[in-house]
Amino acid sequence: MQSEICKQMHSWAREAEAVALGYWRRTGQLQFKSGREAVTVADREIETLLRERIRAEFPGDRIVGEEFGADDGSGGRVWQIDPIDGTLNFALGLPGFCTSLALVDEGRVIAACVQVPVGGDSYLAEIGQGAWRNGEPIHVSERSSLAEAIVSVQFKSDGRYVQDSGLTTDLHTRIYKLRRIGAIALELARVADGAFDALAAAVPNGIQPYDVAAGLLLVREAGGVTCDHRGRPYPLGGADLIAGNPAVCKELTGLVVDR
Repeated sequence: MQSEICKQMHSWAREAEAVALGYWRRTGQLQFKSGREAVTVADREIETLLRERIRAEFPGDRIVGEEFGADDGSGGRVWQIDPIDGTLNFALGLPGFCTSLALVDEGRVIAACVQVPVGGDSYLAEIGQGAWRNGEPIHVSERSSLAEAIVSVQFKSDGRYVQDSGLTTDLHTRIYKLRRIGAIALELARVADGAFDALAAAVPNGIQPYDVAAGLLLVREAGGVTCDHRGRPYPLGGADLIAGNPAVCKELTGLVVDR
């Protein structure tokens, strides 16, 4: 049974979906912000909408979003918002984008929602209660080895998967298939529902919590693991992330840590 907080997050995310679909394929000229990250008016409009909804219901909570940063909330709980994860896809008229919303309490993600406008998939999770897609329970895959696994690897130009050519070769030769959507929150959701077996990311300066917080809880509540490259529990903001079904993640961490 999904709690009121999950139902509330889902309702807000459906509002965000309507905004995104209203702009999709009508975003105009492609624009970029710092770091050559794409941005559209829809990103800002959706984040503004979500901030208004959260402030109205939980005025003491803090909010951190990709577009407007951190606000001045004084509470211990923090909302992590990525209004459109996969903005470049969105701006190009491609379907691989989503809205990611997570509630964090004392460093733990306790509730999560990933909404996928094109196709309408809704992913929800609550700590200790499970994960769902469109109201149905989901579980990570049961494939047991890299040789049969579908893995998303986040190839960042300054990350180890690009900088270490030997590791790059190993990933391409040891893993059955590599796939990347271009929206890490959506890819983690697909790991949670068993479409992908694992995801690996390496960002030297740390992965932004708003990018992955919701997806991390989805994977964990779907029976998966989230760890760093040495197999230790992944902390929000950490630089190295491996997430997925336990068997594939164990083999993947072994491959990476041996480099």
